[in-house]
Order: sequence, then structure tokens, then C-alpha cells
Amino acid sequence: MKNSISSFSIYGLFFMLLNTAYGQNKFLGFSCYNNQYKLELTTKKSNITTCNDTVHLSVSFTGNPDVYWTDGYFGKTRVVSTGGSYQAYAYDSIFNCVDTTAEVFVTLNDAYIKSYSGSFTNPTKLCDGSSVNLYAYSTAPVKWNTGDTTNTILVSKGGKYFAVAKSVNGCVDSSEVLEVILNTVKRLTIKANTDTVVCLGDSAELELTTKSGFNSFFWNPYYSKSNKIKIGGSGSINVYALDSATGCSIVSNTIQIKVLTPSAESLCMVTVDSASGKNKLIWSVTPNKRIAYYNIYRESNFAGEFDLIGDADLKSAGAFLDTQVNPKQRPFTYYIDAIDSCNNSDEVSRYLAHTTLHLTANLGVNGENNLNWSDYVGIYPLNTYIIYRSNNSGSFSAIASVAATVKSFSDLNPPSGKNRYYIGIKGKTACDSTGKTLFINSNMVAFGVLGIEDKIVAFGSISPNPCSDFLDVSFLQAGRQQLQICDIQGKMLKKVEMITGKESRISVSDLAAGVYLLCDGKGGALKFIKQ
Repeated sequence: MKNSISSFSIYGLFFMLLNTAYGQNKFLGFSCYNNQYKLELTTKKSNITTCNDTVHLSVSFTGNPDVYWTDGYFGKTRVVSTGGSYQAYAYDSIFNCVDTTAEVFVTLNDAYIKSYSGSFTNPTKLCDGSSVNLYAYSTAPVKWNTGDTTNTILVSKGGKYFAVAKSVNGCVDSSEVLEVILNTVKRLTIKANTDTVVCLGDSAELELTTKSGFNSFFWNPYYSKSNKIKIGGSGSINVYALDSATGCSIVSNTIQIKVLTPSAESLCMVTVDSASGKNKLIWSVTPNKRIAYYNIYRESNFAGEFDLIGDADLKSAGAFLDTQVNPKQRPFTYYIDAIDSCNNSDEVSRYLAHTTLHLTANLGVNGENNLNWSDYVGIYPLNTYIIYRSNNSGSFSAIASVAATVKSFSDLNPPSGKNRYYIGIKGKTACDSTGKTLFINSNMVAFGVLGIEDKIVAFGSISPNPCSDFLDVSFLQAGRQQLQICDIQGKMLKKVEMITGKESRISVSDLAAGVYLLCDGKGGALKFIKQ
């Protein structure tokens, strides 16, 4: 059929016929100019712009040629529904002559708009508190009857909605009307029958006061379907229901429940009080935690079992002195329990315990002072231990420091006389809110004459020192002497037989290697080393 000829084939046919016509006319001795068809478009415009969706195009001519269009259409008149360039030509099959019209550019209605609801239904039914998006697809700028100029609007009210598109060519198109119907549903109300702020272990009672007209309901987040419910945890509580008349889901008012939970308080440190020599517990009172008082616990002789040893009210809170135990005996573990206004405490507190730094000592065979201590537990990270020494009741000074992985130290060349030691930790603790560095001290140990006067009263001299089997003693005064061999703490180990004169020899072969005292029982002593 003529109408099915493609644009490509028609253009090719047009130029083929044109060449053929010129060739035959030249052969016949006449020109196609003698057979002009005066082919032209009825419209005289080179551009047609209209807001209509279609436009009619037709051509006029003389003679009896066939009329084709460059897009493949056949006929002298047509309806154009697509914008673009259009041109017609005539062909006379008898004379093989061709004539063409001028080209016309057609612009049709360029304002197109289509609207639809996000629910894909029209009308769209909404429930109270819900909304729907309305969309407009358009080839031109959009304006809704609400005044909005975006392609998408959010609607939460009932009514009729449509949009208008207006193009730059002044063409206007309107969308279909979208109707939104708003269903009003019943109110759903819950009330609190008790206080909504409760102690841990207690509960608040809530009640659904509106029950008729609903297919089903449940409490959120507990999924209970009872009219009343008891809540023992903090959170936001409401009820979901389905309105039997409209099919709309409903959410009730929300009630906040607050359960007063106790606070887990931690010790900042446990140190040995320099004034009393007792374990001193120190902590920081946390404000706004409803703390009524603190209970203080110490681990018993059974691991993991703690005894209540005292309490501290808010006036005295922050420090506690344990006068019941001697820090020199062993390490001690403590924790504090903060009791709140509901008389509750947090079980986590017992896992925040602190264990004291405990120091022991012994005298080496070559006269060195050996120190050993246990780890302090409760501060992390723990970096350094510092060794402090005092000689002959003088002030303490740091003589060395070791990494926290080391728990022993030997003072190889201690000064003569009485030497006291303790271990310290210098660092930041949980009490350090101002950047102040705090110190934790161990118990104190001493080397020298203990159990007698600090100042050694010499009653003579001994040699050799160190010794192996015997000691030669030279007394300051001749006379009857009754001596004792004591350990470094001053405890008697054995008596020496009566000695008279200014010199005597004493057997020490039965003594183990170590440091000993030769005492006269009157406060005098001589220190010797048995190898």
C-alpha cells in the first residue's frame, strides 16, 4: 500500500524519479518546467504552533499527480498528531515529473498533565492522622488547586484535588480530579490508676477507658489484650486498636512510665591512712542519684563472700576508715553499695570492688632488704609502682619505681639503722574529676631493731661479721652477761649461757643463714649476719 512506504524509500524514489524525469525530458526535447503542478501547502506558514492536540495539513495542486509526504503518508490532506517537520511532493507517472511544497514545522499542545494518588485509588480514603501523596506527571510546570507548585504534594485533609500545567507556549492542560475522603474515628484513651514513677520492683497500673466500637486492641509494646495492665519497666506505653466502622487503625494517648533504678557506685581507691595505719576507703558521691546512704562491705575469709562492716550517711559519705583489721596482715577487698530512696541497690556494685596493695618484706643473706607486694585491683590501667624509704624515722622519699608487671624489689645497699618502706601508686582514679593526681599507699614494713627502742644501744662489738660458726664478743664493761639471739623483729630465738669477763666466744653454727640480733635484754643489741 502507498501509505506504508517508508520515508527513506520515498526520498530515494523522489530523487530517482527526478533524475529519470530530467533524463527523459532531455531525450524528448522538453522540460518538466512546462508541466508544473503548482503544489503547495494550504497553510502559508513555515511554523505552526497550536494548543490543540492535532492540526490539519493539506496541499493544493494542478493536474493529476500522486501526492506523497516525506514521513511516508499518501494523500493530499491529513491530520497531524505529532509535532515535527512536514513536507509533501507530487509525482506524475506519465511525464515522470516531480514537484515539492515548502517545509512546515508543527508544534502541538506541549502542556500535558496526568495525576494519580499514592494509594492508586480514586477516591482515596484516609484515617485520622494519616496522609497520602498525590502525584502529577507533566511536560510543563505544575500548579495544584492548593497553590503548591511541586509535582508531589502530601495531603492529610479531605477534599478534591487537581493540578494544572501551563507551557511556555501558553498552552494549558488540567489533570483529573482526585478526591480524598477523611474518615473520623473514635478516640482511644488510657489512664494511669497509680503513680507513673515507681521504685524498682513495683509496678504502675494502666487502664483502657474506651473499649466499645473496636474490633480488636492490644497494648504496645507488651501485646496484652486486657483492659488493665501492670507495667514494671520504664518506657512509653500506648494501645493500638482497629475501628470496626471505618477499618482505621487507632493509637491511644501515650503514658510514660519511669522506674527508679539504683545507681552502681564504685570506690575510687583504698589506701593505708598515714595517721591511723588503717585501711581508708575513698569514693566520690554522685549527685542526683537519689542515694540515701552507703553500705560498706569487706570480703570475709571465704572468697566471694562479703560482710557488711559499716555504713556512711550523705554527710560523711566519701570516706570510711576500717578500724577492725590490720593492713599488715594481708590484702583486703572492699566495695560500697549505694542504697537509694527506694531502699534498693545495684547488684553490679559488688563487681566494682577494690583490693588493697599489700607489702611484705624479708632480709636477704647479704644484708639486702627484700620487698614483695600483691597487685592493687580496681584501677585500670595500672602503670607503675613506686618504692618509698625512710631511714631512722626520717621523711619518706622515692628510691625506685618499677612497672606494674613487677611485684618485688631488693634494696641492695640500705643505709644503716632502722629503714621503713611502703609501696605507692601515682595515677588518676575515678575521684579525679579536677585533674588532681591521687596517691595509693600500701602498708608499711620496717627493718632494724623492732620491739625495742629505735635507737640501738651497743653493749660491745662482735667479729667476724658476717660470720659462719662463731662470734667473738668484746663487752664494753666486764661483768656477768646473759645474752639472747633474736630475729630481726626482736623475737628471742635462743638464750646464750652466762658469760663473765670482757671477751667471749659464742657458737652460731646451728643458725640458718640470715640477719640476727645479739641482745643483752636491757635494750642493747648488736646486728650480725650468719652466712
